[in-house]
Formats: sequence, C-alpha cells, structure tokens
Amino acid sequence: MLTVIFLLVILPILLWPKTIAIAVIIVLLVRAVFVWGNAQNQILLFNPETDYWQLDGAEEYQELRLKPDQFVTAGLVIMYFETPKGSVIKRFITRDVVSKADHHRLRVLLLARSH
Repeated sequence: MLTVIFLLVILPILLWPKTIAIAVIIVLLVRAVFVWGNAQNQILLFNPETDYWQLDGAEEYQELRLKPDQFVTAGLVIMYFETPKGSVIKRFITRDVVSKADHHRLRVLLLARSH
C-alpha cells in the first residue's frame, strides 16, 4: 500500500489525479482497518444428527451445509458452507483462534468427511 502511494507521489502525473488516487487509497486503507477492528467473534456449531452447521450470532445463517471440498492444513482450515439460499460463505480458522485440541478435532472431522 505504501509502495503505491510512493509511486503516485514520484511519478510525473498531474496533481489532481495524483491527489484523488492517494485519497482513494487512504480511504480504502482506513475502511479496511475499521472493518478489521470491529470484527466480532463467531462460534461455529455442528449438529451431527441433522448434519447442519450454525454460526452463533449470525441469524441469517441458521442452517449451513458443508460443501464437499475443504482446505485443511496443520495451521489453517478454510471451510466452505452453503446457505439455504444457495450462496457460499467461507470461514478461515487458524490454529491460534481455537484450542489445539479443538483445531485437531475439526481437522480430523473434515478430513474424515472428505473420504
């Protein structure tokens, strides 16, 4: 991001397009920091009887179906869900946001379901 601003400052571009471009980049950066800072924790629940997943606190995603393909590594799990309306949502779960045992159980569950 700083590289882009640096290039905009040194390149021979007219002052007003340069000023607009820098302002847009700063607004996008501030927005990204604001969204990241106000992110709320969500709790992911699984009901094996119904085979549905639920995000606690997200009322519009009460019944989520797990998509067939998931990304699972030792440090990162990317889960793909399908909502009742057919849209796809993703959740990134790193090793540092849950306990080591819970992360291991999640990886085992996802890998077992993929075979």
